[in-house]
Amino acid sequence: MTAFRRILIANRGEIALRIMRACRSMGIETAAVYSGFDRDALHVRQADMAVPIGPAPARDSYLNIGTIISAAQRSGVDAIHPGYGFLAENADFAAACEEAGIAFIGPPSSVIRAMGSKAEARKIAREANVPVVPAATESDFSKLGFPILIKASAGGGGRGMRIVRGAAEFKEAFAAARGEAERAFADGTLLIEKYVEGARHVEIQILGDHHGNLIHLFERDCSIQRRHQKIIEESPSPAVTPELRKRMAEAALTLARKIGYTNAGTVEFLLAPSGEFYFIEVNTRIQVEHPVTEMITGLDLVRLQIEIAQGGKLPAQPQSSTGHAIEARLYAEDADNNFIPSTGTLHVWQPPHDIGGVRVDSGVEEGTEIGVHYDPLLAKIVAHAPDRDGAILKLVFALQHLAAQGVTTNREFLIDVLEHPDFRAGNAHTGFHLPPRAYDDAGRAKDEICATVASAYIEHTEHAQRQILPSIPVRFRNNPYPSPAMKLSINGREVESHKAEASVEILHVEPGRVDAGVDGIRHQFHIRPHGDQYFVHSNLVQRTVTRLPRYPRRAGAGSQESANSPMPGQVLRILVTERQAVKVGDPLIALEAMKMEQTIRANMDGVVKAILVKPGQIVAPGQMLVEIQSTEDAHVDANANRSATNR
Repeated sequence: MTAFRRILIANRGEIALRIMRACRSMGIETAAVYSGFDRDALHVRQADMAVPIGPAPARDSYLNIGTIISAAQRSGVDAIHPGYGFLAENADFAAACEEAGIAFIGPPSSVIRAMGSKAEARKIAREANVPVVPAATESDFSKLGFPILIKASAGGGGRGMRIVRGAAEFKEAFAAARGEAERAFADGTLLIEKYVEGARHVEIQILGDHHGNLIHLFERDCSIQRRHQKIIEESPSPAVTPELRKRMAEAALTLARKIGYTNAGTVEFLLAPSGEFYFIEVNTRIQVEHPVTEMITGLDLVRLQIEIAQGGKLPAQPQSSTGHAIEARLYAEDADNNFIPSTGTLHVWQPPHDIGGVRVDSGVEEGTEIGVHYDPLLAKIVAHAPDRDGAILKLVFALQHLAAQGVTTNREFLIDVLEHPDFRAGNAHTGFHLPPRAYDDAGRAKDEICATVASAYIEHTEHAQRQILPSIPVRFRNNPYPSPAMKLSINGREVESHKAEASVEILHVEPGRVDAGVDGIRHQFHIRPHGDQYFVHSNLVQRTVTRLPRYPRRAGAGSQESANSPMPGQVLRILVTERQAVKVGDPLIALEAMKMEQTIRANMDGVVKAILVKPGQIVAPGQMLVEIQSTEDAHVDANANRSATNR
């Protein structure tokens, strides 16, 4: 067994930090790599050394094979750990490591290449008598019947994937999936499969060493997804019986033996409502959701990866797992607006602590800038308990005691999913979705409580800063007229704090904190000011309160409708031309940010008057992209132009 002295981590964020923890426990030095955007990132500062690899775009830094190999050679490492994402499943990268004489902590390039194509993986699975989902080609897709699933052959993570429910949708969905696959994986090859309604996504964790040993570490249920990307994972699956677990594990190991699998990997299946299961793909790397497996087995999967790469032997096949573990992925995104990514500065970051059985894997800290270039994952919060109900309860508690502000997050959405009756009953599948969060009386009441608390904090803070006698109380006025009401807003809606004053009693105010009684119960509200924004959070509620100007600003009037960017991102394609007639819902611009493609559509019938962006351009939230003129006005302008020409 050859011990590694130093490992380069060809990744960033929380997975880079996770690998560093395993290396540190083994006495192995780490070398980080970083783009210009990540110059001051947490993973850079915690590594033993760090090598710059280029500008912010991933293609110029984290996806540049030559640059990564050069960084490894310059830093004198023995091995490279690719983490997940970026180059983790890139066969050319694994081959480049092999050619450079640097150990690649993962399977051989030949295995990655064989499993990297979903079409090739399906063929190998059939040869191994592992059931696969029925598939078709572009010319005969209709034989499958609808719905069907179009997906990239070369990648994962929901990129290049579209569900098609009718023939009329196929052409546009196929083109969009191909374009997304080409940009994400440099390979536009697509696979067309029957879409299995009501299926669960169940995967088997496998490990293989270089001595012919293969083991599995049970299953994970990853059925709760958005945009075909997992957001909540658990082990064991509530839908898998002991007999089914045995059959799925045997299928996974049979496939692994056929391809000579070594190191960590995941064999993914669809589990139909009938109880039949179908092979989807093999992920030839560590998975985002690996912590749930670690918590039920007590094994360190990253450490095992390193030991296997050093030539070590696997432990014996575990015969049972302990308890239940659930992971929730906290993203910087707006769940109420089609999960559009959110960018900005993380002004408040307070993960839960001192909760037994709760683990937080994160790569951010207060002050971290969340940009458009990388995945918007902030953290993974994992809970372990003796049973599933206990794990759900603990994870909800942990999320309620997590504060992440400065960007919009999916924290409330995760809590809603975990508390949903279908999820609690173990009945959720890949088609599970929550209706949009209603802005109901309970939501308005919480807004008003936060506004009242923020208002009291602002008044006390400003009162303390004034050069007046300390005996003069807050809100004192030496005339009979009431003080002008403070204007506050939450989520763009103006909130009147006085509406909650009857049920909220301000008990104590100090820098960063307000103690208040709400309906007779005392709560602590933590407050972080930043400019005109006040980040308020407690176990009761979490809101960003904005102080508005006392007097309204004059607003300009516009005579044209416009399509604006709902998120920061890069213009991928312009789908219209100037003077083109459009109808409500017609596609105008395709944007991409943080691994997500968003099509901006017309919100009125009319004519494209101006296109204000170019392909490749980086745009800000709210930036005008396309100007649309009503059909009537366009006709008036055209007639006026013709009249002027005739004169």
